[in-house]
Amino acid sequence: MPISADQARDLAKAFLDVSHQLGVFRFANWASLTPAQRQRIEDTEWDLLNYSSSLVTSAVGIALDDMQHDLDTITEATAKAKKAVETIDKVKDIIKVATAVVALGGAIVSKNPKAIVGAAKDLLATTKTLAKSPEEAPE
Repeated sequence: MPISADQARDLAKAFLDVSHQLGVFRFANWASLTPAQRQRIEDTEWDLLNYSSSLVTSAVGIALDDMQHDLDTITEATAKAKKAVETIDKVKDIIKVATAVVALGGAIVSKNPKAIVGAAKDLLATTKTLAKSPEEAPE
């Protein structure tokens, strides 16, 4: 069964939220970021904004094997990514999370169910690995 328009909008909002949090991080840490790091984070922000826009404006029509479970995994992964960007302070780790979110967005836009689930699981693994301590793991 394909995901619905409402579900596509929810995913779009999740990508918008992560993009916004990357912008907050970039401006809060402007002085400590190199120009290359600022550019990489900004590029990722734009990628996520474009994915968000694509999800809103297209008929997504992704048929996922276990739709509710897969959507729950995607929702959990993007929420943890946003939380990770809020709490992680190392630029290289922020970029790792951002790259994993971009991979998830690319998988969703490609409408490849296997790639979507794999990218969502990779994003969850990335956020778990980069958590500073069990207490600070993105929820």
